[in-house]
Amino acid sequence: MRIVRVLSLASVCAVVLSAHVAGAQDTREVALRLRRAGDTLSIRGATVTIDHTIEAGNTDSAGIVRIPDLIDGGHIVEVVARGYQAYFDNFITSATAKQPIVLELLPIPASDTAKVKGQKTALRFVAFDARRTKGQGKFFTRAQLDAASGRPLASLLKTDAGAYIVSGPRGESQLAMRSPANASKPCYTAVIRDGVRIYPFAGANSPDLDKIFAEELAGIELYARPASVPAELREAATCGALVLWTR
Repeated sequence: MRIVRVLSLASVCAVVLSAHVAGAQDTREVALRLRRAGDTLSIRGATVTIDHTIEAGNTDSAGIVRIPDLIDGGHIVEVVARGYQAYFDNFITSATAKQPIVLELLPIPASDTAKVKGQKTALRFVAFDARRTKGQGKFFTRAQLDAASGRPLASLLKTDAGAYIVSGPRGESQLAMRSPANASKPCYTAVIRDGVRIYPFAGANSPDLDKIFAEELAGIELYARPASVPAELREAATCGALVLWTR
């Protein structure tokens, strides 16, 4: 009888140990390398997010970003890089998975980056500091934009200026004015680039702010409320205005 009880105890311990091992999850540092599709060109400064919540940072000069202590298994990766289409896919990590894990991004066709037509306004960059002094909007200077190099505008405005970013029909990140929950559609913000109103304009859509990066700009003016918009823009800025000045 005594022997049977000892064996039973040993069996229980074995089951518990087996369950513990089965439920354990290994973690490891994972390296992702981004390159242009069909090429060996590394993509530098791309913003990488894992599983919607882990901000992995930006890729280095070799196109590599490293994520420490990532749990083995399947993960979702999202990438935003200037000049490339937004990337969304899955990858798997394990003790035997080859590293770095290579991801290929498709470049944006030249036709998509062509200069957009629009309506000229009386707004000029020389008056940027004068408007900033009035304190009626949120402003980003060139020094601040240099410090934010590599960040797409959607992230910069949402995080640092509390802007309201909505998702477009193809996953674009577009700027809108906060509106009542029962509104039928977003109230998209007017966008002015180098003194030219590119939205709203005939045939134009609100621009995708994931395709514009901080280091491309010399200054940003964000007017979240129609009442704060400069007089030069008030007629077409019933949902606020975003003014971009390129370098």
